[in-house]
Amino acid sequence: MKKSLKTVTALSALMMSATTLAAITAPELKVQGELMVPACKVVAGNNGVYDLGKLSPSLIKPTVSTSLSSKLQLWTVDCDAETFLSFSVTDNREGTASATGAEYFGLGNVNNTGKIGYYRVAMKTGAVDGENSSVYSTTSSSSFSALSTAYLAKGNKMGWAAANNQQKSGLKFSTLLSVEPVLASSAQMGGPVTDTAKLDGSMTLNFAFGL
Repeated sequence: MKKSLKTVTALSALMMSATTLAAITAPELKVQGELMVPACKVVAGNNGVYDLGKLSPSLIKPTVSTSLSSKLQLWTVDCDAETFLSFSVTDNREGTASATGAEYFGLGNVNNTGKIGYYRVAMKTGAVDGENSSVYSTTSSSSFSALSTAYLAKGNKMGWAAANNQQKSGLKFSTLLSVEPVLASSAQMGGPVTDTAKLDGSMTLNFAFGL
């Protein structure tokens, strides 16, 4: 009789344990997010204008060019979704640079077809989401070096790098763009400058997000 009672008690305990386990509901694991096309706002120091002020024609040399002081301004890009960011450039004064090469941008004409000079633009002191970042300039979409300074070049893609061949993603990007202007020689200008001549460099930065 005692043996039978022990069996019933054991079975009751097992049934209660099974009932308790069945009542436990595990929380649902959810992975949420949203794929969206980022909207980005570009802000350039002084609205992107690099004003070199008034320059004296006495700076112009007969047969050699004259380097002028560089001018530095901050550019920032704020995006509403995390993304990779890069840009390319267009020289709006194509054909007026007094030096040839992808890194040389025109300053306009003087004396009809004479060339005033050229400028280069260095991308430096990059940052992504407030952290220091390397930068890059490359003709390839997948192969580049992470640099502290990269020169903008026609036909290249420029951007922010986490390491060699690895872009850096984020929400807020910034860099200092340094313009390095050079006056051509009077021979390249087509003669002396006898009247007011305006330096008329113009470049368009075309930003793109994603890989």
